[in-house]
Parts: sequence; structure tokens; C-alpha cells
Amino acid sequence: MPPNRRAEQEIRPGAAVRLCRVESWRRRCRSSARSCAGPVGLGITVPLCAGADGWSATPADMPVDSWLDVSGTHLAAAVPDMNRYPAIRANSGPASVVVAWCGAALDRRRSRLIVWGGGHADYQGNELYAFDVPSLAWLRLTEPFPTPVNDQEINADGTPNSRHTYNGLAYLDHADRLFACGGSLSGIGFARCDATWTYAFATGAWEAHHPSGSPPGGGIGQCCAYDPVAKTVYFGNGKGLFSYACELDTWTQLNSDPFYYMTLAVDPTRRLLIGVGNKTLAVYDLTAGDFKRQQRPAAGAESLVAAGNPGSDYDSRADRLVGWHQGIVYVLDDHAWTWTVKVVAGGPVTSANGTYGRWRYVPSVNAFILVVAWDADVSVFKLTPGGGPAP
Repeated sequence: MPPNRRAEQEIRPGAAVRLCRVESWRRRCRSSARSCAGPVGLGITVPLCAGADGWSATPADMPVDSWLDVSGTHLAAAVPDMNRYPAIRANSGPASVVVAWCGAALDRRRSRLIVWGGGHADYQGNELYAFDVPSLAWLRLTEPFPTPVNDQEINADGTPNSRHTYNGLAYLDHADRLFACGGSLSGIGFARCDATWTYAFATGAWEAHHPSGSPPGGGIGQCCAYDPVAKTVYFGNGKGLFSYACELDTWTQLNSDPFYYMTLAVDPTRRLLIGVGNKTLAVYDLTAGDFKRQQRPAAGAESLVAAGNPGSDYDSRADRLVGWHQGIVYVLDDHAWTWTVKVVAGGPVTSANGTYGRWRYVPSVNAFILVVAWDADVSVFKLTPGGGPAP
């Protein structure tokens, strides 16, 4: 295995901040000629990972503090033929599935990053995509509805209209469903978009729910995170923080704290809900039950916290919240409330209009996956050694 020399710095409140560059070995994946047919019969090349000397590799056996660039994995290769769907192109076409303020959620059961987006005047296609980590290949899970109506949330076939999804997507582990709420609909961008949606992977069908309680009313710039302990989705928008219980199909408003352009994540070990972004580091103690916002130090991670919609997710092997913004990885010890900043060569350096949920920890390979654009390769980052779930 190639050598990996690294240096890092733990940042404590009040300390002088110095970013230490990590000299990291970078690998690329080479595409094979093997084809993989997706659920809708889409042929996609499956990349096989190899170093410059020809030895094979996978995300699970990457060295610590390294990036893997999965060559030949542009989402662009998986999009529908626009000639078949002339009514959905809009101004920017399917590039907007990523760049137009859109997010993703990790299907942990299958180790797939589920990407959904478009909306406003950018793109009217409502198809779902998945990057399958085991095969390192893109799949198109659904076909777009061919004749959507602008500013209308529900299409004639019962599927949701395209939208900027922001951070409004989550995977419900216990229900095996994708959750979605809010966003900027295709059209003027500010039409009513407040339905609660789930997509059932077992049946391949969308469902528009009719929940009781106090629904949040959708909104733009929203954020959410799934709590695997409580089996609940926490959702934040301009009206406050809400929780959604899927089995009961019920919304509850928890407070009136504003959320905009933030990324939420749950630390299930210390039972914390942590929001990062838009100059805010907000923490909620889920054991307290009062949902009072606590402000925590961001020394060393000022750029991450200041950013709109940065990458942020919980790493169960490291037992740390890990963020990504503009090429830099930030690791939070939310017990001591200190940040470690890692500048690792070889990874992407930018993600236009935010990262959202397109930075996700994948437990099955103990690594992070990152999608920054439809015409860029998928990237993988390894923080701790080994693969598979934590022992």
C-alpha cells in the first residue's frame, strides 16, 4: 500500500488557527467494459478501482486521510434522453439535478446515495437517481413525468413535481423510505410546496401524505435529519423546528427557531441534533426534551459554519460529526467541542450553490461519498481505517 504521510491540528476555542496540509496519496478508479443494467434498463459502466501500479482497491480499503476519485462516474451519463422528454428541459436541463440547490440522502440499507432535484426555472424532470456504492455505478430509479405543470406540486400521475430540494431529503431507516418536504417548485419558484412525501423503495412508488398535527408548511432553504433512535425526522425552516413521525403520520412543532441554508445531522450516541451553516452552529440536546438552541464554539471551523448548506454528517466509526466545504474536511468532537481541520490533497475543491446532503457517511465501507456536479466524478474520502460497520 502506498505511503500516506499526514499532519493535522486539533483546534480548541481561543486557539490560534493554523491549517495543516495533509500530504495524501490519491487513487483513481478506471472504468471497465462491464455493463450494469439499472432498474429502468439503463446501461451504466461499472468502474473497477486501480492504482497507478495496477493493484485493485475499493472504498473500504482506502488508506486513512485519502481521496478516491471514481473515474467515469458522471451523473450526466445516467440522465434521460431529452429528445424523449422535450417538455422537461427548462433553462438548464438535468445538470440542475445537482447544481440547482439540490440535495441527497443515503439509503443505508443498500448503500446508495439517492439524489433528487431540479425545479424553479432550471429543470422540470422529477426522476430519482442513486449512486450505488457496492458497484460504484449510477442508476436512474424512476423515469421523469413527461408533461409536468408549472407551479403545481402533484403531477397527474401522483408523483411530486420537480423542485430545488435543498436539505429537505432524508432516508427513513426503519421504514425503508425516502422523505421529502418543501423546496422551490418548477415554475416561478415560490408556488405552494408543502406536501409531505415519501418514496417506498420496495414498491417504487411515491406517496403524498395527509399528516395530522402541525405541518411545517414546506419552505425554501429548509433542512432535515433522521434520528434512528427515535425513528423521527427533524425538520427546520423559517417557522421553526418540527418533528415528523412516519408511522403516526403526525407533525409536531418543537420551537420557533429559524433555519435557513443549514445542514442538520443527528449524533445518536450523545443524542444531539446539530445544525451547521449560514453563520450558525446550533445544537439541541435530544434527551432534554425542551429543544432549546445552544450555541457552541466554531474556532477552526469558521469557514464551514459560515457557508450556506455545507456538507455535514455523522460518522459512526469515528463517532464524530464530519463536515466538508471547499475542499477542506472538518471533524468535530462534540464531547469536548473541538474541531480538527484536515486539508487533504486530491479531493474536489468546490461545490456550486452548496453541498447539502451530497456529502454522506456510508457505514458499509466506512467512508464518505461526495457528489459536487453532474459532470464530475464521484469522490470518496476515508477518515478512519477499515471497512464495514463499527464493531
